[in-house]
This record gives sequence, C-alpha cells and structure tokens, in this order.
Amino acid sequence: MKSVVNEDICVSCGCCIKVCPKDAIDIKKGMYAHVNPDLCIECGKCVRECPASIIEGEFSRRDNKVRFKNWYDYLWIFTIVYFSLGFFNIIFAWLGMICFIVPLLFAVFKTDKGFCNRYCDRGQLLGLLGGRLGLSRKRDAPKWMYSKAFRYGFLIFFFAMFFVMLWNTYLVFAGTKGLSQAVTLLWTFNVPWNWAYHGNVIAPWVSQYAFGFYSVMLTSTILGLLTMVLFKPRSWCVYCPMGTMTQAICKVKTRFQR
Repeated sequence: MKSVVNEDICVSCGCCIKVCPKDAIDIKKGMYAHVNPDLCIECGKCVRECPASIIEGEFSRRDNKVRFKNWYDYLWIFTIVYFSLGFFNIIFAWLGMICFIVPLLFAVFKTDKGFCNRYCDRGQLLGLLGGRLGLSRKRDAPKWMYSKAFRYGFLIFFFAMFFVMLWNTYLVFAGTKGLSQAVTLLWTFNVPWNWAYHGNVIAPWVSQYAFGFYSVMLTSTILGLLTMVLFKPRSWCVYCPMGTMTQAICKVKTRFQR
C-alpha cells in the first residue's frame, strides 16, 4: 500500500525523512511531507515513525532505525556539548541562539524547514534515544497534541516566557535589578546554578540573558524527553515552538508568492 500524507494536518516535522531508506520523502514548501511514488518502495517505515499519525498505509513490523549517513546526522552531539559547557560556565548558553536563528533563516530566505528536518540537534538526540536505544514507548501522540489550537497556544505561551526573560535581562541592563544566578526549570522552579557564573568580566545583563536562555533550552529539552518516553521518539517535533513558527512563516511566504 502506498503511503499517503494528510497534507491538511501535517506539521512538517521531517521524522519520516529520517527513516525513509530511499529518500522518497521531502517537505513541500516547508508545510507538509510529500512521498515520491516513483521512489517509494512501500516499506511503511514512514507510517510507523510519524508521531502525528498523519501518514496512512501499511507499516513494517520491524523496528525503525535512525539512519546515520551524513555529517549532520551527528549534530545530536551539539546538544550534549551545549548543556555540558553551560553547566560549568553559563555564558556558553548563548550558543543556543544558533537553534533559534538558523531555523528562522531557513524559513525566511529558503521557505523551507531544512533545519527542523535535517539539522535539529535535539530532534536527532530524541530519535537516537527513543529509536536506537529503545527508550520510547513508540505510541502515537494524542490528537490534541498536534492540533492547531494546542500548537499555537503553546507557541504563544513559550514566547510569553521568552519575553519575560528578555524583560528581566533589560532590568539588569538598566541597573534596576540585580543579577539572578538561577536556572528556571519548567518556567516555575528555580534551580541554583551558582558555580556557572564566574565574576564580573562580562556585563551582568549578558549573564542574565544566558541564565534565562539556558532555562528555556533546558525546559524544552525536558519536555522533549518526556514526550519521547511517553510517545514516539520525536513527538516533541509535533508541538515544538520553533517548528510551529517556521511552518507558519513558510505558509505566509508561499501565499504571497502565488
């Protein structure tokens, strides 16, 4: 049976691309997955891997394995290095801006989600832990998780927390608030991280932003790990704020180009 993509609800996470043995799947205009019928061998791996269950067809009973055949397949190492460096020196948290800026550049200038589909280090790490290491229950994500209401609602909530972080950074910059040397987990719990701050060589507001940004990255990664364990490995990609935002940008650009 041919694999058929429901384009209306596809979140273009790119999970299917990772497991396709014949590179028969690509993301059309950064909005939805497309299966090339001339290359598809009907193995059904994409059906099994799709976290949102929007690809219909028969799927193989064999466990899927994340393929490592390109240099960017090893970018999951960046996530481990990032959190390790930030743990001992919070200034390294600024490196996480790469994961914010690059996806936007892809969406704005190339009108696609190439970063999410191929270069996302956290997505690769989740695929590795949940797929190869078998830490995932590999169950379909619930429908509410990939509904537009939840995805865009979570995006709004995420950016609300992000702007709170920016506001706190501004207050430190303006001198009306002292540096808060704490990582906030799940935007609620303060986790003291005093050893990661190393004095006054760098402006306090730079360190304040680093603490806040490290908190955002740690929180989103923990959410990704939780959904990986409960559902399919890369279920986080279904409601990832950056994925939702870049898909929205691609949709808007595509409409203006018509």
